[in-house]
Amino acid sequence: MRHFLSLFIILGLSISLQAESLRGFLLTKDNYQLTGYFNVLSYSPTGNMITFTNDFGDVYSIHPMLVKGFGFSKDGTSFRFVSRFHEGQWFFLHEEVTGRALSLFRLPDGSNNWVDDSMLRLFQTPPPTYYFYYGNRNLVAIPRSGFKRTLKKFFERSSPELSAKIGKRGYRYRNLAEIVVEFNELKGRARRRL
Repeated sequence: MRHFLSLFIILGLSISLQAESLRGFLLTKDNYQLTGYFNVLSYSPTGNMITFTNDFGDVYSIHPMLVKGFGFSKDGTSFRFVSRFHEGQWFFLHEEVTGRALSLFRLPDGSNNWVDDSMLRLFQTPPPTYYFYYGNRNLVAIPRSGFKRTLKKFFERSSPELSAKIGKRGYRYRNLAEIVVEFNELKGRARRRL
């Protein structure tokens, strides 16, 4: 048991040392921006958390419940994450598409070297990858299996023509970003007509 624990600690340290530090900001609940470096976004049984080093060199493990979000730039691309509560868990979700009527968020995964999703694989039912954010802080999970049913139900009252297209070519799970952009355009046109 002691050998297993030692191996786990060494493995954890090697992963955290391999991860690059990304310069960015942390947005607190009272709208203060703290600058520093982000090391690793990791998962826990209560959601995910980020390791943050402030400009003074103090290292913190930040849970999404404690802040509004964080952001950083990497290779000229800006990344913005917001903290959201869904079904008993807090997550930092990446903003894929931001819109007035509807936004698309994505759960970070191990495809980036600054995300450690090894704990996510241990979840009995892993959380969905994509989420719709609309209205007054409403969050809807978009699971891969059954996404057509979820999207058709979501769009049936507000956009029946878009609801009818779900599942057809160009309106599948891999096209969620385009679907959100189209919905926001339709809602923008409807708003201008009034």
